[in-house]
Amino acid sequence: MSFTDAQRREIAAIASLSAANRSGIVSSWQATPPMAKVQIMPWNPADGAPPETGWIPVLSSAAGYLGNGWRVLMPPMIGAQAFIQPEVGDAQNWVVTGFYFSDVDPAPTGAEPGEIMIQNETGSLLYLQAGGAISMVTPTLNIAAPNGGDATVNITGSLNVTVETTTAGIAFTPHTHPYVPGGNPPTQTGEPQG
Repeated sequence: MSFTDAQRREIAAIASLSAANRSGIVSSWQATPPMAKVQIMPWNPADGAPPETGWIPVLSSAAGYLGNGWRVLMPPMIGAQAFIQPEVGDAQNWVVTGFYFSDVDPAPTGAEPGEIMIQNETGSLLYLQAGGAISMVTPTLNIAAPNGGDATVNITGSLNVTVETTTAGIAFTPHTHPYVPGGNPPTQTGEPQG
């Protein structure tokens, strides 16, 4: 097997890296199994393209949570700043163990210890608060049962809705119901009253 000069330079560049923790930029992502390629930084642009790892694992603590029947996956965006570590000190076998917040990718603000806040670039937000409340900011909320079955939503307590609601294609506030006060033909109840 022969190598081109460019391949030899890249192999030498990767081999010259000390087997220490490094930072890099996510350059590719594959979903199954969850793996990423990372361009190792810092790198001098005069030396050409930065060395890139092959497909390397992303630990569940970096891309989500795994255990006790729960699975959460948060794939990194291309361009995210990654923290990588050599597995067993081998500079040829890297593992993504975390990601950095930065000016480009700032952390959501407002969460306290013991809380979870998830926010994307559109402003959609899921906030699990320490007291048990869940707050959500989203333009659309879809609820579906697994395998296409019927979904059930149970609410114990009040449901406060500040805009018009529609159920099975019928708007709540302007519709009327037939009412027969002991005679014929039916009259209408009128619109709901506040």
